[in-house]
Amino acid sequence: MKSQRLAPLSGIAFVVLIIVGFVVISGSTPGFKDSATKIVDYYTSHKSREEAAAVVVGASIVFLAIFVACLYSRLKEPDSGNVWPTLALLGGTAAVAGFFGIIGVHAALIDGADKHIDPSAMVALNAIDNDNFFAFSLPIGVMLLGAAGATLKAGAFPRWLGWMALVLGIVTFTPAGFVGALLGLVWIIVVSILMSRAATA
Repeated sequence: MKSQRLAPLSGIAFVVLIIVGFVVISGSTPGFKDSATKIVDYYTSHKSREEAAAVVVGASIVFLAIFVACLYSRLKEPDSGNVWPTLALLGGTAAVAGFFGIIGVHAALIDGADKHIDPSAMVALNAIDNDNFFAFSLPIGVMLLGAAGATLKAGAFPRWLGWMALVLGIVTFTPAGFVGALLGLVWIIVVSILMSRAATA
């Protein structure tokens, strides 16, 4: 029973680690238009810090995977014939894969600066690193849409959470996608708490 209560809280652990990795540890990395010299200098000077950020984000992926599994289990319970839980699972799985890709690109930047690879390659990697937001924001949007459909159809969660997921899921596919994804993290925290309380009850 204790594991059933703690497992859903993995969503909170995921959000905390993502914030720590991206915001607290990594901070402001080189921008899209920065020169190769600036990119190389940054990753050479901040190698240890960026490696630590990659490790923390990597750890967060484990908790995201656990949360997605818990979410799918909860969503499919009210109606086994509902396709929406599967959509949520696919979106969550794609988000996990997207984060793995992000870490891979970031690790390539760190190693590239350390091993003095071609400057043009560093510029290309940095450009990908700056645009990698879509690798996880859109999949999270798909997960939210799946959760919204399951909640509004079968009542897996309170209906207001379903409507919130629907709105945020749609927003992630608009120019305001960054806002939708950030608020999606809040949704994950709320759902984590609700699932943990349900397991306790």
